[in-house]
Amino acid sequence: MIGLQAISANNGWSMAFVGALIVMCGLASLSFILSQLHKIIGLFEKKKAAAHAIVEQPPDIDILNNLEVAARTYQMLTADLGDSFELVKLYEIFERENLPHPHLTISAFRDAGYLIPLGSGLFSWQKV
Repeated sequence: MIGLQAISANNGWSMAFVGALIVMCGLASLSFILSQLHKIIGLFEKKKAAAHAIVEQPPDIDILNNLEVAARTYQMLTADLGDSFELVKLYEIFERENLPHPHLTISAFRDAGYLIPLGSGLFSWQKV
């Protein structure tokens, strides 16, 4: 027996139908998972945002008028940098925390003596 007779005699039509059905169910499942992926990613983003919200945002400080209070607040935010740090790392923290005008703030802190150069590109906070 060869050809269509062999397929009919060995349940080939039903196996082909079941195989096609399995493939279609798999593709439909994959399509559904991909369509809902944004919700799963949103859950992770909410957890990250909630963890980030635990760190309190400093109050709006007029940096030019109250530089001492601003320096004290910013020192608390950057305490994990240690005693000496690069200005790039300080800038990254200011950007990550959405603090206003990172370049102007760092420049004002340096001009007022709150950021002390240690040499080799490292800086330290003057204790306020």
